[in-house]
Amino acid sequence: MRKYIGKYILLFVICLAIGVSVYCFIASSNKKSEGQRNTLMNRVANEMSSKDIGDIEASLADLINNNDWAKEYGRDNIPADISFVRSDAEDGPYAQLGDGNSVWSLSKDGAVFGFLVFSFKENSMLRTIAICEAVVTACFIVSVLFFVYIDRKVIMPFNRLSDYPERIAKNENADALPESKDKYFGKYIWGMNMLRDRLSGDNRKLRQLEKEQLTLVSTIAHGIKTPVANIKLYSEAIKSGLYREDGTPDPKDAEVASKITKNADDITDLVKELLESASKGVVVFEPKIETFYLTEIEEFIKREYDNRLNVLRIPYKIDMKSRVMITSDKTGIIRILVQLLDNAIKYSDGRGINITVDKNEDGYIFSVRDTGSRIPESEMPYVFNSFWRGSNADDVEGNGLGLYEAQFIARKLGGDIAVRYLEETEETEFEVFLPL
Repeated sequence: MRKYIGKYILLFVICLAIGVSVYCFIASSNKKSEGQRNTLMNRVANEMSSKDIGDIEASLADLINNNDWAKEYGRDNIPADISFVRSDAEDGPYAQLGDGNSVWSLSKDGAVFGFLVFSFKENSMLRTIAICEAVVTACFIVSVLFFVYIDRKVIMPFNRLSDYPERIAKNENADALPESKDKYFGKYIWGMNMLRDRLSGDNRKLRQLEKEQLTLVSTIAHGIKTPVANIKLYSEAIKSGLYREDGTPDPKDAEVASKITKNADDITDLVKELLESASKGVVVFEPKIETFYLTEIEEFIKREYDNRLNVLRIPYKIDMKSRVMITSDKTGIIRILVQLLDNAIKYSDGRGINITVDKNEDGYIFSVRDTGSRIPESEMPYVFNSFWRGSNADDVEGNGLGLYEAQFIARKLGGDIAVRYLEETEETEFEVFLPL
């Protein structure tokens, strides 16, 4: 919510500015109205001062209904009533003075002989200001409630979903989005899950094709290596004169044999490069180094695996022994941990998964331990080979590339992954080391 506080401050400032503008406008209008009234009263007082006392009252009634004055000064500025009070009256003019009334004196030859009491309609300025400010305040409250609703129902859910397509594209997604009947994002979530399933299926097919391609390349390459080795043996025999009756090497034969040997070596190097390039093409990763906190890794694991492991009823624990800042590729580390955690879930026996994040003087250590199906000791050296699957994986879906990809990325980041079995806890541990 703190990230949106600036928006609410801006809204408050806008509403405050509107309120102040309304107040200034009404105050300015009222001041103008008061000026018009004072001008009119002064004019009336000057006219009445020149009349006899007996003619004043008759003249006042005509003034109130003077349409020309209403046009000149405005209907709201024409007094509702004007009364004349003699100066020698027992109840003076101030006895009639109330809200909306004004008193002007009438004098002749320097002597006051009476007073005019102008009665105006009640000045509604304060009430108008109060109503306007109440409306502005109500608009502010309604706007805040509207923004809070939009934040909670649209913006915040969208922010949680916004990075999901990127994770799918990078093959980082650990679980499908939980289904929702939300009228804004229900269909979007359903569509994203369908897209995820489609991409996941296509990815499995692609991995299978890559495996078949690599298998074909490996078969051809290994098939070439044997005859090439034999060719080299024959060329060496020719070079040594083995096939001559006297056993003496012939210089011309030796020269031809050397050329054959060189061509055989070239073929061997090409086969080696072919095998290496075929294996490397299975995983694509180029590090993008950035600085972030290790707690961001913890937040990712909790966000992606809490619900999934609760449904599977597999307990897990994250032990963050270090929460320092790290400079590395966050996406790459996440891809490594996703592979290790997915494997731990697939081979889990339900007793639990333990994740540890630590730092020592040499670098950072990420450990994933589980008590699932044990990898035979004799197969430990091969677990990171591409398309290799252990004897304990017969009934588990997979393509044999997860651990290969994890190690490939770790080495791209300058580190490595090791695997070992812990006899005391009966856990298989995969430990990722990344240098400082």
